[in-house]
Amino acid sequence: MRALLTGFARWFAVGAAWGALARLFMRLVSTSPEFSWAGTGLILAFAGLFWGLIGVVAAARANGRSRWWRVAPLPGLILFAGAGMILLPGAIVVSAALAMRPVALRMALLAIGLGGTFWAFNAFDDDRFLPARTQTLGYLLAVVTVAWLGAGLHLWWRRWAPDAKPAAAAGERTVEASPAAYGIH
Repeated sequence: MRALLTGFARWFAVGAAWGALARLFMRLVSTSPEFSWAGTGLILAFAGLFWGLIGVVAAARANGRSRWWRVAPLPGLILFAGAGMILLPGAIVVSAALAMRPVALRMALLAIGLGGTFWAFNAFDDDRFLPARTQTLGYLLAVVTVAWLGAGLHLWWRRWAPDAKPAAAAGERTVEASPAAYGIH
């Protein structure tokens, strides 16, 4: 249980950082950039919850627990019920790309997912002229946010080893699923 709580806490921090980046890009692409602290707090809290529960899945997988832990992040999907929905298609394509073996196919899917995100933000822009520098920076941060989200979805959905044995049952130290183990520092 300690590994699950540790996984949640570590990945909650990753989620809060992801939420802050998402909030920043929203601020930069908005034509009316006013924001409330309550709204920002909700974004950070739901992002932390979603990513924290992905951390629980990673810890459960690493410690050979039941595959049922995979449903844990479902409550965090409320984060994408509103405007955040525009992030999901690109993130799903990025997640699928990360699971592909041939490098050429992986790169093609990454280009489609990330390029499609950039296109989507430009296509739904109210201003038909070239975007201002802050909006362009916001679009680029949106692409980074989608790539980061795709990596998280991949971590959530990736294959569960069928013969995984709990480390504690084998007399070993339990494995903690830290963000650093997945290349996130």
